[in-house]
Amino acid sequence: MAQPDPPRPSVQTLDRGLRLLELIALSQAPLPLAELAEQMRLHRSIVYRLLRTLQDHRLIVHTPQGYVLGTRAQSLGRNALPVLQRIAKPEIAKLAARVGLTAFFVVRDGDEAVTLVSVEVESARSRTVYTPGDRHPLTRGSPGIAILSAEPPRAGERPEIAKARETGFAATANEVIPGLATIAAPVTSAPDTAVAAVAIAYSVERLGRAELDAVLDTARVITGRLRTALSTGAVVPGVT
Repeated sequence: MAQPDPPRPSVQTLDRGLRLLELIALSQAPLPLAELAEQMRLHRSIVYRLLRTLQDHRLIVHTPQGYVLGTRAQSLGRNALPVLQRIAKPEIAKLAARVGLTAFFVVRDGDEAVTLVSVEVESARSRTVYTPGDRHPLTRGSPGIAILSAEPPRAGERPEIAKARETGFAATANEVIPGLATIAAPVTSAPDTAVAAVAIAYSVERLGRAELDAVLDTARVITGRLRTALSTGAVVPGVT
């Protein structure tokens, strides 16, 4: 009989500090000490010491309203997945200019979709900002559905995933941000292996074929360049 894997060692202080940083990073508003202590289920004095250490490294900043991410954390985030960012950024910028709408590039992180690149266009048709680092379940919103649609069918999957698998794109409305619709197409590193999605967001009218073609074209270009980069030895964590 196979023996169970031994438990992985854990450094408690590091684990707590990382969980605390994640709470602050995922919050839409500054978090005061009392709320952080409650969410961490730790005494305020322990949380305060962790916060001071994170402040010393410029990972967080204390404001009158509470704690927010610091400049160092934002700099680290900009360097996430450098190969994908290098490939995606110029193409997402071209897509936003081509359609006159906010365009963004979403990567898969386990069961979540995370915005990696976003180019906002200020117009009556598209006002919403997709900020790098924003995340939501893969099963909600067109980017996640597009990613899942590039994989083999699974029992119990949403009908929208099967439809996107047939059409090559996903379209949803009011699933992640109320009043906002999105269209997305998958980016694959190999057949049946989706790693990301190209998407545009809009809030006014139904889009036409021109916008859809622009999304599909951009996804194809990024897919091709990603596969070329991987074939020449580029390393992308979590991508095969």
